[in-house]
Amino acid sequence: MNNIILSTIHESVRLGNFITIQAGVEIGHRTVIWNYANLYGCKIGHDSMIGPFVEIQSEALIGNRTRISSHTFICSDVKIGDDCFIAHGVMFINDDFKNHRVNYEREKWKSTTIGNHVIIGSNATIFPVSIGDHALIGAGAVVTKDVPENAIVMGNPARIKGYRDGSK
Repeated sequence: MNNIILSTIHESVRLGNFITIQAGVEIGHRTVIWNYANLYGCKIGHDSMIGPFVEIQSEALIGNRTRISSHTFICSDVKIGDDCFIAHGVMFINDDFKNHRVNYEREKWKSTTIGNHVIIGSNATIFPVSIGDHALIGAGAVVTKDVPENAIVMGNPARIKGYRDGSK
C-alpha cells in the first residue's frame, strides 16, 4: 500500500510497499524505490536506487545511476550527481547553525552539492558543502568544509588523507 500524490512516475519505475510520495516528485525511468521510503517534492534520475527507510525532502536532486542506501536522510537543497554511491545511514544537513540556533526559515538554509562518481561511506554526516567529482568520504566522517575532486577524506572533522588519482 503506497500513498502517491500528484507526482510524475514513469511506468518502468519499481516501487516497494509502504512508500509515501508527495506532490511534485519526479522519478526517472527504471529507478527502484524500496519499502518505507518517503519522498517529498524531489527529483530522482534514471536507473537509480533508493533504499528502504530513506527520506528525501523537497528540492533535493538525485542524479542518474545513483544508489542511496537504507536509513539515509537527504534534506532540502541537496544535489547529488550521477553515478554516486551513498552508503547506509548518511545524514545531510542544510542548517549550519552559525547563528547558534535552529533556523526554521528556509531562506537561512544552505545548499549542498555532490559531484559525479562520489562515494560516501556509512554514517557520514554532510554539512552544507560542495564535494567534487570522484571524491571518497570515509565511513563516519563529519564533513564541514568543501572537498576537492578526487580527495579522500576521513574523520571528525573530515580531513584530506590523500587523493584517488594518486596525486598529493
